[in-house]
Amino acid sequence: MNTFITALKGEYIKKRGTGLYWLAFAMGAFMPLLYAVVTIVKFKMGTQNADRIPYNYFTEYIGEMLGGYSQFFFPLFIIIAVSRLTQTDHKNGGWQLMETMPIKRWDIYSAKLSMVLTANLISILSLIIISFAAGSFALMFIETPKVASFSFEFVPILEIVLRLFVAGLFFTCLQYMVSVLITSFVWSILIGFFMLLGYLFLNVFKVIPGWYPLEILGHVGTYVKGSELGYPITVTETASLALALLAIYIGFTWYRYKGFKSAFFTSGKRMAYTVGVLAVTVALTYFMFSPKQSERYHKTILAGKIESKQQFTTIVVTDPFVNDTVAVIPVKNNTFHHEIKQNIALGVYNFAMNGLGWTEFMGPKDSIYTHVKQSGKVIEAKVTGTRLAENSFNEQNTPEFRMSSIYIENSEVEDTEVFANQLYDDWKDAMAETTKFRTADNYVPGDDFVKQQKQIKTLEFLNDWQKFVSMRKVAYPDKPTPENAGIKEIKNMVPLNDVGLLSFENYFTYVRSLMVLKDRTETDDNTKALTAIAQLKPGEFKDKMLLWQLRNSLREASSTQERVALEKSYGTRFANPRFTQNIMELSAKLNNIEKGKPAPEIALTNLQGKPATLAQLKGKYVAIDVWATWCGPCRQESPYFEKLAIKYKGENIQFVGISTDHQIDKWYFEAKLKSASVLQLHAADDKTFSNDYDIQGIPRFILIDKEGKIVNADMPRPSDKTFEQVIRRELGLKEL
Repeated sequence: MNTFITALKGEYIKKRGTGLYWLAFAMGAFMPLLYAVVTIVKFKMGTQNADRIPYNYFTEYIGEMLGGYSQFFFPLFIIIAVSRLTQTDHKNGGWQLMETMPIKRWDIYSAKLSMVLTANLISILSLIIISFAAGSFALMFIETPKVASFSFEFVPILEIVLRLFVAGLFFTCLQYMVSVLITSFVWSILIGFFMLLGYLFLNVFKVIPGWYPLEILGHVGTYVKGSELGYPITVTETASLALALLAIYIGFTWYRYKGFKSAFFTSGKRMAYTVGVLAVTVALTYFMFSPKQSERYHKTILAGKIESKQQFTTIVVTDPFVNDTVAVIPVKNNTFHHEIKQNIALGVYNFAMNGLGWTEFMGPKDSIYTHVKQSGKVIEAKVTGTRLAENSFNEQNTPEFRMSSIYIENSEVEDTEVFANQLYDDWKDAMAETTKFRTADNYVPGDDFVKQQKQIKTLEFLNDWQKFVSMRKVAYPDKPTPENAGIKEIKNMVPLNDVGLLSFENYFTYVRSLMVLKDRTETDDNTKALTAIAQLKPGEFKDKMLLWQLRNSLREASSTQERVALEKSYGTRFANPRFTQNIMELSAKLNNIEKGKPAPEIALTNLQGKPATLAQLKGKYVAIDVWATWCGPCRQESPYFEKLAIKYKGENIQFVGISTDHQIDKWYFEAKLKSASVLQLHAADDKTFSNDYDIQGIPRFILIDKEGKIVNADMPRPSDKTFEQVIRRELGLKEL
């Protein structure tokens, strides 16, 4: 230890004047300072959001830094710091000089490495400290978030420091080994840069292996909240420690014996020792990186706790397909534990309590624990247990780009072989992506979920193929559209009579399209589909197919009489009477919003937070835009709606925007930026509003006359000229 301390003191003296620790501080401080500016600008632009689950302001501020810091700035600093420390001695002959002193080579090697690790820690602590300072500075210019706390959360912040430090060990030790062994400053730093650039490049294509040193470090930014099972570090970060020890062993042994051959192959004992170290490290690493699956339970259990100022008494679990109640879970002291004794299908279920809801994926013999956080209208549910990976997958799953979809959008249907090959290539990529998902703790979804996800994803490609076939049928009626081996392989993934898949609309769309293609009669597609479905063998599959189609047909019906006819012809053909009831309820709802019926009242609040109603606008026509801040198509239609509001400002019509946002503050800021010609209101009870008006998706446009009666509950979009034509006709204006 004495010689190590002596070597460490020598390194400290040599470090003076290099500015290493100041560089460490600067690299840690850069992102927090930059983010403070971004936070202030976002607030000035009206995009700051405070309506959310309570959180710690500073801990979240630090979390926002982790992605960029762990994936770029921290590894960049490690490359520079290691190269500067090692290459100074290479340049000045310091390594040879130190070896002539009464100091062990291990002390020389480890002392310099300790300086690098100290610099790493300084950089990480700089990130933390400057985040507090920059975050406090930002608070001077923005509105203080209502639900934020501002305490120092010691344990979460300590975990962030620990995770960053441990995750950086492997890359630090590997870069240190390279820099010690290579005397050229240029080559040592270039190798580090190439590793960093390789990581950034491979990360774009999602083909980077989990053991790659910079992937391990980037893991901290990918999983900001760390272990979902409550561990201080994740299994990937633990692997960094094992791999760092291997890098230290190889690097020091190579340095000690001044050559690769002399270090590892001069004696049988040395070779055996090296092979043993490699075998143990590889085995440990393989074990840690091997994906794990949760084991099924012997019964179906739903348990959890609710973190809220309110006290809840029940949670209702429903099947989203027909809204059947699966379970009513009693809640006591905001905790629950309930066994579902009936057999349930594998899929996503709706959970609701006091009008607030969330979804969870589950199946039979699952034991699921849910931590629910609730504040106002905002709810957040974190699922652990046997379906941890599946629910995390659904949270993080994002749509991917498909080149084959471009062919469809551009109506490129000339060459069947080119399209079929492109579709097959895109499908293979999508199938591979389905199996790549890992949680922070390296858990993967169960085989039943993966199979279902592959089938669901495959349906997107099958529907694209059916669109292509239909388009070719129009463009080239006399030319066949042959299926190559790739298309047949895709089709074999999805059976045509799977009851479980009928919970997903894409499956219904695919099966329906095949049915419609077979019918050559001169009737509309809805009639063709109903005729084909009615001929299916009685059972659950027929019931679900008929329910899907009848819902669509009822919504597209032009009158009450047409809906009554559909009910009489097909509404009683279900084996399950609950489906008949579902159709009757939908038909009654649609009849209530038919032209000439009184518009259902809507509970609303204005920008001042005061109650508002449609009745207050009686005497004027009312054009309604149903929207939300998170809705992309809503943003596209909003300028058209506002333009018409300004154009008809002098007429007897009021243009109204009704937001269904749960995050009221987010709505408030965005609504304030919109045209004053549109009256901005917020739906106080969006669930009732959506149910009364049968709102299946947004944007949705509604026109009400001056007597408060429905003109059209499902108007064309404002970007469609028909929208304006309907308004002009109702106002008695000349046609354009």
